[in-house]
Amino acid sequence: MSLGFLREFFKSPGSVGAVWPSSPALARAMVRAANVAAADFVLEIGPGNGAFTGPILDSKRPGARFVAIEKSPDLARAVAGRYPAAKIVAGCATRLAEHIDGSPDSVVSGLPWAAFAESLQDAIMHQITAALHPSGTFATFAYFGPHRLKAGRAFRSKLGAHFRDIRRTPVVLANIPPAFVYYCRK
Repeated sequence: MSLGFLREFFKSPGSVGAVWPSSPALARAMVRAANVAAADFVLEIGPGNGAFTGPILDSKRPGARFVAIEKSPDLARAVAGRYPAAKIVAGCATRLAEHIDGSPDSVVSGLPWAAFAESLQDAIMHQITAALHPSGTFATFAYFGPHRLKAGRAFRSKLGAHFRDIRRTPVVLANIPPAFVYYCRK
């Protein structure tokens, strides 16, 4: 685990949302669910330490565009250092239109949705649905167990308000804590 990731968690737990980075198994599930291999433009929101960034870059087809938006300038610099060929932008997901050009057909989110106030969830979700290509896929993950709590149920309802087709992967047990991926289409 990266000390930078842990430092960012303690500096801003509502932005990082986890003390342990996502596992390679969860990253593979995210990449598959987000249909990264078929995308022309992949947008990653909240790459954190880059747990999903590497698998996205490995899976995207040649010529596909990739942009990652990270709110923490320190984490953005760290991910850019790990993946120098990738476009990593230090910016906020509430202002996606300022950071991207075009409509991504795959959006991968590592954001800690349950840690956000409902108004922030709404603002980010609006930006994602406005930016996403009409036939695109949005993928994010939720921890198994907490998804049944009030905040987890509210987030699932929020997905239903923005997407017509919402599915989820089997639980990825090889993650701390176990998680699953929501993947959605407009």
